[in-house]
Amino acid sequence: WWNRALGTQAIYPGGPPAQYDPVRQRVAYSLSQIFVVSDRPEVLAVEPRGMANYHDMLVRNSLGNFRTLLFDVATHPVMGFYLSHVKNKKGNPATNTFPDENFAREVMQLFSIGLWELNPDGTRKVDSLTGKPIPTYTNVDITNFARVFTGLSYGPLSETNFDVYPNPPKWIVPLRGHDAQHDLAAKTLLRGATTPARTASSPDVGTATMLDVNAAIDNLFNHPNVGPFIGRQLIQRMVTSNPSPAYIGRVSAAFADNGSGVRGDMEAVIRAILLDPEARDGAKLADPHWGKPREPFLRCVNYARAFNARSSGVDFYQVSQFNFDQQQQPYNSPSVFNFYLPNYLPPGPVGEAGLVAPEFQILNATTAVSSPNYFYNSIQSRDLHRWGTADPNRTVRPNFTQEAALATTDVDTLIRRLDLHLTCGSLSPQEFQSIGEALRRLTPGNPWNWDVERVNLAVYLILTSPEFCILR
Repeated sequence: WWNRALGTQAIYPGGPPAQYDPVRQRVAYSLSQIFVVSDRPEVLAVEPRGMANYHDMLVRNSLGNFRTLLFDVATHPVMGFYLSHVKNKKGNPATNTFPDENFAREVMQLFSIGLWELNPDGTRKVDSLTGKPIPTYTNVDITNFARVFTGLSYGPLSETNFDVYPNPPKWIVPLRGHDAQHDLAAKTLLRGATTPARTASSPDVGTATMLDVNAAIDNLFNHPNVGPFIGRQLIQRMVTSNPSPAYIGRVSAAFADNGSGVRGDMEAVIRAILLDPEARDGAKLADPHWGKPREPFLRCVNYARAFNARSSGVDFYQVSQFNFDQQQQPYNSPSVFNFYLPNYLPPGPVGEAGLVAPEFQILNATTAVSSPNYFYNSIQSRDLHRWGTADPNRTVRPNFTQEAALATTDVDTLIRRLDLHLTCGSLSPQEFQSIGEALRRLTPGNPWNWDVERVNLAVYLILTSPEFCILR
């Protein structure tokens, strides 16, 4: 997965070539911050196959159909464990027990429709009498959806082993239905939709359970909120933190109809996001409200890709080392609400202007120092590992060969090259001049490795510049 994120041909000599699909990988990574699972629970931390399989599922669906994506998320064993709807049993009045409501709530609040009824452009609808926003669901709806998601357990189980934990296949096989543990009564879903009373299958192959699950997924998928709710978050993850209502509206329209009458076509949605006039308009570079903070993990990926980072060994890069300094590691969110909230208003002028900047929620007194230090140490040690390591199996080295050739001859060309590769030529004249002045202070013999330090300093100053840290 790290190999594909970097987009390199092979992260180690003789290793399998990466499928060069950076758009698909970027979309999947964005989806992982919407359909959040985390390996912080100890059970998932020691099940890498399950976490990798979940990521592969997001990759597979990233340019597919949202309906399939939502169903696959709901029936993935990692999500089932994380939001506790795996082995969720029907209520029993005699023992005063009720179905777990965790996933039932989050599948609406976070994964599909959000908290408030939306117009197609993402603005909130308001009640004509009270002038207040209109909730998308009630506690009664949560209860009914919780009843829907009863009777699901691990895929490898037989019909009589609802409570058994089989290893390891349970983490990579979709959840299956068990009608004996499913609430078979009729249910009322959103916007007046209902499911009929069901009859348990015999033998128990979970037919009734899966009919209800599919009905609930269809109910959510066809809700008019999905396009603007999911579309806005994908725009935030890939283009800008504060998209205009018109931008959201165009993406929402692509979700509703891809031009061929198909709803939920993610390829059409991503195309609408990345090729929208607002996303492609160069004039937006002068708009102080445009753009987004480049989150720590993507800063590291962009740095590694710019310098074709590779390993001389055959082991895997330990992303956990990166987490120490950046407080962000894929699939290691502190909660189902991701590392940051979509509507986070940072303190200061940005928040006071009513602008959201989600990624700034993990910028604090610690990361403001540790994040630049990570890049400094990485550049000095020529290793993406936090402290550098002599173990070739865990060494992923950026390649500064071409930069080194320019360091002794042409400082301006060196800066222009780094500006092109890291900041798309967006360094201001003042920044360009300041970096040049700093590099020219390093002269032959001062220090002894002045040419190496010129490269190090140039890369560091641009990696920590506003032009790199803010994606425009």
